[in-house]
Amino acid sequence: MSDRTFTPLNQIPYEQIVQLVEKFDVRGPRYTSYPTAPVWSNEFPAAPYLEGLEALPDKGRPIAVYLHLPYCQKRCLYCGCNSFISNDREKIAGHAGYIAQEIRRAGNIFKGQVEHGWLHLGGGTPTHNAPDELGRLIDTVLEEIPGAVGAERSVEVDPRVTSDAHLKSLADRGFRRISIGLQDLDPAVQKAVQREFSYDELKSFIDRCHSHGFTGVNVDLIYGLPLQTSDTWKHTLEQIAQLRPDRLAVFGYAHLPAKIKHQRAIKEIDLPGPKQRLSMLLTAFHHFTDSGYVSIGMDHFAVPEDKLAMARNEGTLWRNFMGYTSIRGLEMVGFGASAISELDALFAQNLPLPQQYEEKIGQGGWTTFRGHKLTEDDIQRKALINELMCNLRIRMPEGATLDKAVDLHVAMQKLEAFEEDGLIVPADEGWDITPLGQLFVRNLAMPFDQYLPDQQNVTFSRTV
Repeated sequence: MSDRTFTPLNQIPYEQIVQLVEKFDVRGPRYTSYPTAPVWSNEFPAAPYLEGLEALPDKGRPIAVYLHLPYCQKRCLYCGCNSFISNDREKIAGHAGYIAQEIRRAGNIFKGQVEHGWLHLGGGTPTHNAPDELGRLIDTVLEEIPGAVGAERSVEVDPRVTSDAHLKSLADRGFRRISIGLQDLDPAVQKAVQREFSYDELKSFIDRCHSHGFTGVNVDLIYGLPLQTSDTWKHTLEQIAQLRPDRLAVFGYAHLPAKIKHQRAIKEIDLPGPKQRLSMLLTAFHHFTDSGYVSIGMDHFAVPEDKLAMARNEGTLWRNFMGYTSIRGLEMVGFGASAISELDALFAQNLPLPQQYEEKIGQGGWTTFRGHKLTEDDIQRKALINELMCNLRIRMPEGATLDKAVDLHVAMQKLEAFEEDGLIVPADEGWDITPLGQLFVRNLAMPFDQYLPDQQNVTFSRTV
């Protein structure tokens, strides 16, 4: 971390920020990966992925494991995840069985020589599975890919379907961090997006999490939802701050009805405008930082004693498809429909539809259908963009070859315009990102994306 003193965001005039948002608020990638998913091939063979799995035992280091459980009880209208609505218990349990088969196949390759340093359950709604079947699926992971010393285990939940039996089953298996998908506390907003859960219910749920031994409680919020106003949003933030969760994610709603059909049920007239969205983002930033939280990356906050905050302060923060993490550089293996694996020089994604996934597993095959093998140039740009998004530093990556270094230097020079607007300052043969620039990290990453000029037909979310 730089020891340079910057002007805090709350001391920058609002109109100055508005002008910059009007200037830079374009559509662009979120850079959860580089190269980004639209670059990947939709006809990616399983062989390179299997070669990557076979190489893991000899590397002698833990991996991250992600399980995607795709089913939910009810459709939330804002959702952009690969999720499916079903309350057929036999169907849901059967799908978990197919995921277990995929895990065992990887285990046959690893032969007990690969451990996990991080295990994360997402979806969909992992806790829409019954507690016993969810427990059996986790046990399969623990048997085939045992935990390393100090391994972190985390889960995303819908509190409306998560029982004490779920919490006990997870805690008994070493899960200590839980992410609660809340999004907003205003009743009208909740009704408009079909995710209703009161403050009292949330407080009770958090208390139950703590009583079962969860030591890290995260809450997810979304700004830009239908019927949100500055006043209702501020009230939600005040209520959440009273509960003092360890981490907060504050995402901007991405309205993409042409791509996500169920979002068409949201009336565009009910959505906050660009200036209202900006005001909500800044209100959240000021509210949580004034409440003692550390700002993480572009949309997260953590209490100072949390591992994320400490990694941010030490300049060692990392990011992958599972989110921001203090666990740096783990290769990741994903299981389940649409799950993504991120190996050192490879991205591979499973078939997205549960039925397709089950058929392929049932035939004895691997479900990889999409992916990308990283070139040396991809690896260097990925390292640069990750450092930019995580630790707010823009530097030439180590080992940059001369011809590629020239290209990256050209991209680096393109950032001079951002310096004029106060988003970055020169530092150590590169740039440091200011608190103002933290609002625009996606824009700052875009000059380093060599594939972006050829993605004019891709609809990304807005950068702010």
